[in-house]
Amino acid sequence: MTRLRVPLGPLVPGERDLPEPEGRYVARVHRLGPGDRFVAFDPEERTEADAEVIAVSRLVRVRLGPTRPASRLSTRRVTLLQGLGKGDKPERVVRDATALGVARIVFVETSRTVIRLADRAEPRRKRWRAVAIDAARQSGRGDVPEIDGPMPLPEAIASADATGRICLVPEGEIALGAAIPRAAGEATTLLVGPEGGFEPAEMERITAAGFVLARLGDFVLRTEIAAIAALGAILARSPPKGG
Repeated sequence: MTRLRVPLGPLVPGERDLPEPEGRYVARVHRLGPGDRFVAFDPEERTEADAEVIAVSRLVRVRLGPTRPASRLSTRRVTLLQGLGKGDKPERVVRDATALGVARIVFVETSRTVIRLADRAEPRRKRWRAVAIDAARQSGRGDVPEIDGPMPLPEAIASADATGRICLVPEGEIALGAAIPRAAGEATTLLVGPEGGFEPAEMERITAAGFVLARLGDFVLRTEIAAIAALGAILARSPPKGG
């Protein structure tokens, strides 16, 4: 069934008009009309409700049913510390990490980070959040990850959960599969560097902070591919509720 985030506050049973963008999505993209149903979800409150279209004119009017807890939430807290990439790489990471059930994404600026956002950071964060909401809608997820940064590497490391720290690097001392059991507690943090990797001084800081250096396969992967492949391996051990 079609899923849609309904803005204008928490989900409350009763009738309401959808904002124009959501109305266009319902009426023009999915071609829903009076009597058709969809699922409305609120990622902030982690709730959802059945909804019925009751009128389509300039605005789309819907009737929301009783609110219930979202049926699909991640059961394991996984944080991704992701080296900030160029172009649309951050958006691709947000989309895929959201669909995989990551709880928090922090974009990290390192010595070899090519792009520096500076005063463009806030618009980027808003865009990343919109991408996360759309990924949650598509994947059936009932919430969205926290999205922070870009922040310097030392600050990002300090913000991470204290246990279950894994840093993914091609020269990792052990395979990722062997590192995951060491991070089998409630929280896991995965650190993935930018396109150019980490400087030696940064590696010293990372290992001093208790990160296990792990490798993923025999080949060097692009940073966004490595992150998603590793997250898939970690999160496969904790299927979502209802899944």
